[in-house]
Amino acid sequence: FMGTMRDFWARERLLRHIGERHDTYDVSRVVDIAKTAGYLDQSGQLTELGKHLAREKFERDEKSPDADVGAGTFILQVQQHSGVA
Repeated sequence: FMGTMRDFWARERLLRHIGERHDTYDVSRVVDIAKTAGYLDQSGQLTELGKHLAREKFERDEKSPDADVGAGTFILQVQQHSGVA
């Protein structure tokens, strides 16, 4: 369970980061960018590369009080796009 939750939040943060870097909130575009970069597989799950990036970039932010501000809506959009919801 812990690994699933960690992957969930890592994926969400990675996708939010990509959206910010590419100045887009278009979830389809963000997911396509992540897949093209090799961070997500074709089913929308983190690849080993995606997990590595998430560990390196985001684990240090886990204790930040504002790390997940505004995440709820984006998570729902990503889940719907990936067919998870």
